[in-house]
Amino acid sequence: MSSDTTTDSSLSGSSGVIEKKVGHHNQSKKISEGEADLYLDQYNFTTTAAIVGSVDRKIFVLLRDGRMLFGVLRTFDQYANLILQHCVERIYFTEENKYAEEERGVFMVRGENVVMLGEVDIDKEDKPLETMERIPFKEAAKTRYNNNEAKFKAETRRGKELAAYGLVYDFHKSDMY
Repeated sequence: MSSDTTTDSSLSGSSGVIEKKVGHHNQSKKISEGEADLYLDQYNFTTTAAIVGSVDRKIFVLLRDGRMLFGVLRTFDQYANLILQHCVERIYFTEENKYAEEERGVFMVRGENVVMLGEVDIDKEDKPLETMERIPFKEAAKTRYNNNEAKFKAETRRGKELAAYGLVYDFHKSDMY
């Protein structure tokens, strides 16, 4: 094993210089924050640490109740609770080629309600909206509510049908995504 081979993934430091332990003799080597970012990018995080690269970037968040939020991720914690700034809630009706949006400002999202999130390419974000008709948000919210109620009734009916055969159909009203 060469002396510059990393054996300890711990990084520590402050003020732009980070110390990385290398080699089998716990020697230290100073690296820049840029090098540290590249070092951390090599790992696939499967925890909330995977979100760290999206801080201060525009993201999309799908919530369990089906709401779609777009905003700048400012911070998060170990439970994936999110703080979004300049947040906008959008409702899409792709079949009718319509959408609605409402400004939400600063928005806190409880992590247990997050189904999916991802970064938004701000250069391409508005492209699909150019071909869609914008409708009033209240009208869209009412339509979404009615659609969700119809879905809930259909899913409840399906659960009862499957229960007659001894099968369990796990559907909750809060899961409308």
